[in-house]
Amino acid sequence: MGGRTLTVLVAVIAGSACAGGGDNGGDGSGSLRSVVRDSAGVTIVENERPPIDSRLGWRVGEAPAVTIGSPAGDPAYELFRVGGATRLSDGRIVVANAGSGELRVFDPDGIHLESWGGQGDGPGEFGPMAPSRVMPWPGDSLMARDPFSGRASIFGIDGTFGRALRPAGVYPSVVGPLPDGRVLAATLTTYAGSPQGPSELARPDLEYGILEPDGSVHRDLGTYPGSELYVVNTPAGARPRAYPFRRDAFALTWGDLIVISTNDRYEIRAYRTDGSLARIVRRDHEARPPTRADLRDYVAGQNPDDPEALEAVGDMPLVEAFPAFDRALVDRLGHLWVEEFRLPGEDHRLWTVFDPEGRVLGLVDMPEISRIAEIGEGYILGTREDELDIEYVEFWPLDRSGS
Repeated sequence: MGGRTLTVLVAVIAGSACAGGGDNGGDGSGSLRSVVRDSAGVTIVENERPPIDSRLGWRVGEAPAVTIGSPAGDPAYELFRVGGATRLSDGRIVVANAGSGELRVFDPDGIHLESWGGQGDGPGEFGPMAPSRVMPWPGDSLMARDPFSGRASIFGIDGTFGRALRPAGVYPSVVGPLPDGRVLAATLTTYAGSPQGPSELARPDLEYGILEPDGSVHRDLGTYPGSELYVVNTPAGARPRAYPFRRDAFALTWGDLIVISTNDRYEIRAYRTDGSLARIVRRDHEARPPTRADLRDYVAGQNPDDPEALEAVGDMPLVEAFPAFDRALVDRLGHLWVEEFRLPGEDHRLWTVFDPEGRVLGLVDMPEISRIAEIGEGYILGTREDELDIEYVEFWPLDRSGS
């Protein structure tokens, strides 16, 4: 397309070698059916959908055991623009608080201990809107992302700044660390819109690569579909807007594999670090196309005090189908958790859990957490905002003993 160019960083950053056919319910899956087969060196796992009224038996606590955050008082507890959180082996909780450019450290009971970093350009400091995320780094360390400054900072668990990883070449955005100390990174993508053309749904591609610990390129992984954008073309240029039912792209690590996939259909694709496809995990899913009424109802529900918001969707195109699911993550035991997409009128908070080989285990009810940052062996760490937009980080107990 001609016209001005819109540069977009798609928010992806945002994550069983069993030959032949098999039938296995997995640990605690009861009668759920999973068929595992090999196809030219790719393990394909076909899974039955758990009945919507069934549950795996794992239980999330009725209330958070620890809540971090406060509307006023000690500034150390006033959270703003939380980019994520992680739990250290000794129980401390590290919160990425982008509003202050800090990693804030709390004890297992939620008491503030210290803060690392700060806003600035120096070693161990963070630029605007950072740290955008904090996550474990191989060797009992932490990595905090600073995307707009083009770097990721490595800290010891005592808060000592180790080094900055600055991506080189065409992969400026760090996605996350790999088990061997390398990192998965992605490109910025471009979309060329025409000021004279109609508004449209666009889907820029993403390119991924593996970087060495020093930031140099180890291997190119190729180009993949990115997330959908609703682009309004105006004489002033192409302007992206949020689309309610967009299909998203996501990347994450799953053991020694790299997941690069989309939620167009219920299929998770995992690759080896040489770029070859290693595993495809599928689950039964019935695609449903959205209607114009679905779109208007969604926008009206999100903007109850702004009737003019409906005007913005008057000519908005419809996607072919609702996303097959919402998002995916891998817990610290290697289980894959996939959040069910809530269709209009649904109010459930369900996640489908798969074992480390991709066989379905069942459904788990999740509490009202705005965004899950991490799932450990016996906990869920997440963020939440209240009706006054006060931000909190919450630690929820998770009991996996039920079948």
